[in-house]
Amino acid sequence: MRSRGLLFALLASTLGAVAQEAMRGEPIDLPTVLKLAGAQGIDVEIAEAKLREARAAADSSTWALFPTISPGVGYRNHTGQAQSFAGPVSEVGKESVTAGATLFLSLDLGEAVYRRLAAKQTAQAAEHGLAAQRQQTVLQATLAYFDLTKSHHAVALLEDSVKTAKDYHAQLGKAVQLGLAFKGDEIRAFAQVSRLELRLRQAQDQRRADAARLAQLLRLKITEALMPADDRPLSLTVVDGRRKLDELVKGALTRRPELLEAGALHDAAQHQDDAAKYAPLYPTLGAQVFAGGLGGSTSSARRDFANSTDTYVTLSWKLGAGGLFDGARTSGAEARLRQAQLAETKTRDEVVRQVVEAQAHVTYLGQQLKIAEEGVRSAEQGYKLALGRQQFAVGMVLEALQSQQDLIQARLDYAATVGELNKAQFKLKTAAGE
Repeated sequence: MRSRGLLFALLASTLGAVAQEAMRGEPIDLPTVLKLAGAQGIDVEIAEAKLREARAAADSSTWALFPTISPGVGYRNHTGQAQSFAGPVSEVGKESVTAGATLFLSLDLGEAVYRRLAAKQTAQAAEHGLAAQRQQTVLQATLAYFDLTKSHHAVALLEDSVKTAKDYHAQLGKAVQLGLAFKGDEIRAFAQVSRLELRLRQAQDQRRADAARLAQLLRLKITEALMPADDRPLSLTVVDGRRKLDELVKGALTRRPELLEAGALHDAAQHQDDAAKYAPLYPTLGAQVFAGGLGGSTSSARRDFANSTDTYVTLSWKLGAGGLFDGARTSGAEARLRQAQLAETKTRDEVVRQVVEAQAHVTYLGQQLKIAEEGVRSAEQGYKLALGRQQFAVGMVLEALQSQQDLIQARLDYAATVGELNKAQFKLKTAAGE
């Protein structure tokens, strides 16, 4: 038994050293997490790129209303048969040169107007989408920080418990050698050490995973472990528990960027539906103006060079696909509008559900925290009494070990409840659009 104990202690110390080496890193606190998540989150940068793309599309739809100008020089040479305006065909050799600028304009008036309106709404939707993504990224990083804090506190608590259990086991070992204690008590104490060591390794594993996930969300070096700055569970108060559910729901429906985004996309779909119905009624304006110079003759392209201007203006309507009487296009636009309406309703219902769920979660976790505090106090008192009975040889070793387990579990439950309550409060603030 003693050789097994030495081997176990050597293995535990080696694993502990490896774990401590793996967990070395700079501490990080909640304000830093909030700042980095809102600025460096990869999903936030993706949303920013989508916003730039939507704004560029809106600018492009505006520039489509203006004509384009093409400056240039042209040269023409003809040799051989040609037909005159009067009709006869003869052998002709001639050259000509043009220099100037041509202004082109082909504008579908209805399409251009509605396309610009839809593009502006799409850009606004992208802005709200960026705000929503930033909120979600900050929330996810905050939840990951509280998970790391919870697992870190569990490790610290279990490390103290393992040390206490080992000391207790050593004392029993000496008592057994002196014939003052039962060998079975020493074995029970050793089993308690083994259980605590196992839970400690599991907690260290969870802490490493939580640290890696937080580093990924913050776009920090994942191989370097993060450590929470808080050295003990801290119950935060970030929401007013006296606020009524109706007030929270009303605020969420007003402020949540997801709803604003859905509303903007609905407006964009409405403009597209209007375009399908009314844009074909507007004519297409075509214009081409050339201003410059023209010169040429049978002997030289530069001869008789002088000013030259040509102007063409047209108005036309389109029938068929993409124009008047295109029922398929109208049906498609109506279907997209209906989808946007349903998506907005679905988002609204989801927001209300999140607020209701988060508010209830905060309320019940607050009650659970009070129960957990009472549990810790009771477990501490029970453990002290058990140690007193053990000291005066009145109680059994098994009773003391059980009291220690109860105290460890009560403290772990308290730390876990604190972490969950903090997470629930931030979820409620996000759900309420604050």
